[in-house]
Amino acid sequence: MPRLPHLGALCLLLRLWQALGLAPLKFSSGRGAHCSRLVTTSAALHWLGLLALSPLLLRQSVAIYETTNVQHSQLFRHIALATMAGDVGISLAILGAHIWQRRRLAKLLSGLERLHRRVQLSWGATVLLWGKLLISLYELLCNVPFLLQNAAKLPWVQLLAYSVQLYVQHVSSVFGNGVFGGLLLILASIQQLELQWEQLDSDKSQQERLLRRERRLLQVCLNFIGVFQLGIFLLVIGNFINILANMYAYMSYFVQQHGIPLTISNYCVIVAIQLYAIVLATHLCQVRHTRLRRRCLQLCYVPPQMTNEQAMLPTPLVLWPLDSLEFSVLGLFTLDNAFWLFLVSYAVNFIVIILQFTVTHMKHGKAF
Repeated sequence: MPRLPHLGALCLLLRLWQALGLAPLKFSSGRGAHCSRLVTTSAALHWLGLLALSPLLLRQSVAIYETTNVQHSQLFRHIALATMAGDVGISLAILGAHIWQRRRLAKLLSGLERLHRRVQLSWGATVLLWGKLLISLYELLCNVPFLLQNAAKLPWVQLLAYSVQLYVQHVSSVFGNGVFGGLLLILASIQQLELQWEQLDSDKSQQERLLRRERRLLQVCLNFIGVFQLGIFLLVIGNFINILANMYAYMSYFVQQHGIPLTISNYCVIVAIQLYAIVLATHLCQVRHTRLRRRCLQLCYVPPQMTNEQAMLPTPLVLWPLDSLEFSVLGLFTLDNAFWLFLVSYAVNFIVIILQFTVTHMKHGKAF
């Protein structure tokens, strides 16, 4: 399979994490990721500054919204404010969690860096990762026409607040891209191990070597889930709520203005794609890991704890060479296709309810 070592999407993501404060760590070729008092202090002050400015940012954003947008209902404005507040809150929570778990984050990133030295992303995975990065860039650039159109009539304080708000909101998008890149790297490692098991002969030493690699990979996966589960929970639930809120905003705009808001529809599509990318990557990791475990057992591997007499019994004690890999988020749900179908069904029910209220509202409007 051809590789793309020259397209360092993962390296770019790591630099973005450092620039935005998602990785408050230092990196060196010999030690990997490690904590530094200076970097930690700088990241903590940066987070406290954003936390203190967040109420001002939201007030200025509301002022911009009331100045530049068409008239809507009061409920519509509350939804817009809640969406902005949710995005800012998610980003601040992720930044704070990474500062708090900086040592575990350093251990995880060092483990991912060791994986990256042994395996690189394939053409398909690299294209997917760059595509997700470009979608995030497009989402950010969608705000440029608004700035160019309204920059002349807005005071500099509101423009500055709007720019800082975009920066804070983009933190969650970069976090999602980093999680997606890490999942692709884990998936590539599982695929490589599965290929090595298929090419394996009956040499016990090679089997033990591959089992040790599998244990290290599983430990990296467990650290990945433990460190990022809070951020993934906030990202999934927050984005899903934002999609539902913007669906209502879409319907409200269509009823009141008799037009199609392209900005809202683009936002819903982009967020849905980014959300499904993470769910799909976790689902593929779990499916391929299950196949890997099944392949290990098909080779009739006898663990060191079992004697030859135990192995030759009619019903020997079977020991799994690996634990199961499950992306359970805070013990509340597991990221897989079943969870995605649950979200889609809930969204469809929500759309049906909104359509019923919309049709009723239009009928009452015609009656009067």
